[in-house]
Parts: sequence; structure tokens; C-alpha cells
Amino acid sequence: MEPSCQMSPHTGRVFWITGLSGAGKTTLAKALQKALPGSLLLDGDELREALGSESRGFDAESRRQLALSYARLAGLLARQGATVIVATISLFHELHAWNRANLPGYVEIFLDVPEELRRRRDPKGLYAANVRHMAGSEVKAELPLDPHLRLCGNESLEAALARVLELAPPPGARP
Repeated sequence: MEPSCQMSPHTGRVFWITGLSGAGKTTLAKALQKALPGSLLLDGDELREALGSESRGFDAESRRQLALSYARLAGLLARQGATVIVATISLFHELHAWNRANLPGYVEIFLDVPEELRRRRDPKGLYAANVRHMAGSEVKAELPLDPHLRLCGNESLEAALARVLELAPPPGARP
């Protein structure tokens, strides 16, 4: 008998929240984590530090390798039944395709926020400092081709969260 490729009832899911710096990835991810009790949040900045990757560069190839590491970790956790929320820039078409093919319950959310709004938010001061190797400037960003959800920054956090939950409601929630 051939093994089944269907997800087991214990398989989790992965919410992949992506966008450029200042788009609101971490803010939305934290709100989603509160809405999905027991979910795990993997934030790109925290992952870089936790994995000892601060020695890696910020060039495109280093970013691509890190993003694939994040995806593999999210997949490992989801296959053990976890709901995993990943908040990361990671704007590579190759990665998005890999995620779709390999991550259980994958939901891609692209925060397509205008540069003016990102610059106003600038939580890390990256735009003000004209940081080199920033995704979307010196490092080419490959914006998602077909995300499950595209948010443009003109909705409230509550409205954005509601749209995410419409795509994949919490277990036991009524459709």
C-alpha cells in the first residue's frame, strides 16, 4: 500500500506574512497569534538572532538562504501539529513556490503597503538612515505573484486580522 499524501489530523498550518520593512508584518503577526491561541510566532528579526545568523550578510543570497531556513523550521513545526505564523521580508519567488509546495496549510499574506506609509512608520529607522542592502532598495524584492491575501495598509489592524481569519478560521470556528 502506498503512503497517503493527505495531511493527518495532527498537521498544523503556516501563515506566511511578508512585505517590505515597515509594512506591519510583526504587528499583524502578533494580533494573529492572539487570535489563534497556542500558535507559534517566528519573527524574521528574532529568527536571525536566535539562529546565530547575525554574521550572515544582508545581500540577496544570504537573505534567500535564511528565508529557506525559516521556511524549513516552520514546516517542521507545522508537521508536528503547530499553527505557525512567520513574519519576514523574504521576498523571493523561488521561496514562495517552495512554501506552497512544502508547507502544510500554507497561507501567504502580502502586506503591499505604499512606500510613503512604510517611511512614516519606519519602526527601526532604516529608511531614515538610508540603510544599505535593504530589501526593496539595493536588494531586489520579488513581490509575491499570487498571495492568498494582499493587504494594502489602508485597513485597520482589526479589519486586516478579520480578513486573514476569513481565509483560515481558528479550529472549531464556524465558517
